[in-house]
Amino acid sequence: MLQENFRWICPNRCRIDSIKSKPAALIWRPPPHGCLKFNICEIANEDRASCGGVLRDKEGVARALFSGSVVANDTNLAEISTVMVALDVFLDMKWKLNDYLFIELGSLVVFYWCADKKMRLWSLQATFADIERDIEKVGNVVFSWQKRMETKWHLPWRLQV
Repeated sequence: MLQENFRWICPNRCRIDSIKSKPAALIWRPPPHGCLKFNICEIANEDRASCGGVLRDKEGVARALFSGSVVANDTNLAEISTVMVALDVFLDMKWKLNDYLFIELGSLVVFYWCADKKMRLWSLQATFADIERDIEKVGNVVFSWQKRMETKWHLPWRLQV
């Protein structure tokens, strides 16, 4: 289920204007009050994959950072590995959530894998079993997908387990 009522914008934060004649802006969208948000990214080529992420509160203050290598040969697999790392980082911090942990994804394919079990590759079932165990430990996790100025939400994960 996608819920569009969880969209918001904070245009004065994380704005980058281009030098070209057409102004472009990247805008970071904060999580709702009381929630935390992991923005993750990954890159993969034929022989390497890397990932990184930043955990921020609603004011945009970074609470945790990570980066490193992951075992994957395409960006979707690298992003799933990055989700696992983000959940591990959060669990290692031993923080307790009052509300939701948002994890913003860059891949629409991975977003749908997280939102709908039927869309997952059979070869990733063990990986998603690990992710589901970590999500149960974290509590309420919301996956979102960010592409340009659109945001899609899947809320909450527990409804799908």
